[in-house]
Amino acid sequence: MQTHEHEALGDEIAELSAHLDAATHRFLTLIRRFDAGGGFADQGATTCAHWLSWRVGLDLGAAREHVRVARALGELPSIDAALRAGEVSYSKVRALTRVATPATEASLLEIARSATASQLEKICRSLRATIAASTDERPEDEAYRRWVRERETDAGLVRFDVQLRPEEAAVLRRALEKAVEVSAGTRPASLRRADALIAIAETYLAGTPDAAPPVEIVVHVDAAGAATLDDGTALPPATAERLACDAAVVEVVEDSRGNVLDVGRRHRTIPTLLRRALRLRDRGCRFPGCTNRRVDGHHVVPWSAGGPTTLANLCSLCRRHHTFVHEFGFCIQVDGDGGFRFFDAHGRELHPACAPPPVGSTPIDDLRVRNGGAIDAWTSLPRWDGTLADYDHIVTVLAARAVTSV
Repeated sequence: MQTHEHEALGDEIAELSAHLDAATHRFLTLIRRFDAGGGFADQGATTCAHWLSWRVGLDLGAAREHVRVARALGELPSIDAALRAGEVSYSKVRALTRVATPATEASLLEIARSATASQLEKICRSLRATIAASTDERPEDEAYRRWVRERETDAGLVRFDVQLRPEEAAVLRRALEKAVEVSAGTRPASLRRADALIAIAETYLAGTPDAAPPVEIVVHVDAAGAATLDDGTALPPATAERLACDAAVVEVVEDSRGNVLDVGRRHRTIPTLLRRALRLRDRGCRFPGCTNRRVDGHHVVPWSAGGPTTLANLCSLCRRHHTFVHEFGFCIQVDGDGGFRFFDAHGRELHPACAPPPVGSTPIDDLRVRNGGAIDAWTSLPRWDGTLADYDHIVTVLAARAVTSV
């Protein structure tokens, strides 16, 4: 391949990348509007990120990051305009939106236009740490300081990354040390610590058996079907039905003056073995797009209406989607293959996954038309001339401006 062919390929790659960034701006703008309007709730999704994961196939972590960036761009018009014009990449915008404010975005955007993506990431990471060290921690900052993240590796294993406060880390460290002492051996220390972590989790789970009922209620029902709690609080029929769907139930018979005539035997709606089978079958909430693993057992045909407590008539739902089914008009049907079909309050079926929409035969040309002729191979080229970056000076200046603007 000749040199001029290499140059032509490079120019096409650079131009296409800028067009994709401009299209990403449109994508983020639509996400921000959709999120602000609560459109994701029409499908029953817990959050906009869950809807994106279901509707367009984004990984849930990537979906959350897209929503975060989309929201941040609504407050950063200069950075928003630069992405719309393809002048800065989405990778750069992700880094900028973690630290930029309306008072500092102009300075940060100027650096973004001059730096490479890796240089900008390093600057923003250092700036965030510097600002955090010079200001008091706020509750809204906690999500950036404490977390447990999980991801699958290329080898098929699972990696957990944990960041805790020093005193919390000390507790975890001591627990690992104690567990390692119990399972002392000749294997490498890293393997023994992994075994110790699993042992800690197993010990915790051993204290929370599956048989423990999530809710125990006493509901008083009069001849007209009105339901109340012990303290007299009135319950809508749908709420009473949801609470009784997967709980210990006690039947109380009263006379017209409220005197208790009989208290029925307490019984479990879902037996322990059946609950375990339900958990193994469903592995979490069955509602389309939901990844929640903390669930109730839901009777598809209501138990109060004679629905059997059998695996075929039970479906795992998280508390939010259990409420959707009982109180917001959503419904479930058992299909012929032993699965479930979900419908919203308007009777529209909610599919477990969505097919991607059709794309035109010339999507690249469509992007060029949509974005206009202002984007070319040099639009997003950083102005860095190869000079060694003085990161300490850059971060010190930016941190001073950020602290002054607070």
